[in-house]
Amino acid sequence: MDDIEDAVDDVEQKVDEATDDVGTARIVYDHPEDGTTEREVENDDIVYFDDHWLVKVGEDESGDDLVRRIPRDRVHYVERSIEELEQKVQSVVEKTKEQFGWWG
Repeated sequence: MDDIEDAVDDVEQKVDEATDDVGTARIVYDHPEDGTTEREVENDDIVYFDDHWLVKVGEDESGDDLVRRIPRDRVHYVERSIEELEQKVQSVVEKTKEQFGWWG
């Protein structure tokens, strides 16, 4: 039983390592004061919700995230680079299959 628990811990650690760098996203939008604005952030710092793009723009003095809500009609486009993440996760899956002897 300890061997299985050790293997599970090892897999969890590999997944954590593989997802440390989740790629980047670039959002181009109209800022009311600055005009067309381009911002690059980590993929996990941008999300679409309730007809707005939510983008982490920094942290306050307490370490809490500062998030800018950008209405979807002000956004020109969003680009995401996720190929690197997909490759890392696939690598972890393949290593896990090998570790457990699953070839199918």
